[in-house]
Amino acid sequence: MDAISSGLATLVNPLGQVEIRQLSLARRLNTLSGKRVGLINTGKPSIEHFLGEIERMLCANYSDIQICNVRKDFTSAKPIAHELDDKVDVTISAWGD
Repeated sequence: MDAISSGLATLVNPLGQVEIRQLSLARRLNTLSGKRVGLINTGKPSIEHFLGEIERMLCANYSDIQICNVRKDFTSAKPIAHELDDKVDVTISAWGD
């Protein structure tokens, strides 16, 4: 019996063998007061309006918060989060279509 008639499929990873490391989740902050927050604009349509509203809500609730905005080039697959390394305490990225 072959894979098709048995209802099974073979998955092939085009990357070949890859090393997988399990990472722990980032520690949750107790508060955003006095923190630096990174907002990542992924270049999706109208995302600047969504992130603008998030920024307004954060600033209204935490007067001493600092916002750092970065914008990903919509046509690039290059990651952008590294641009916020050592500049922010927490990052918010909006994904979806």
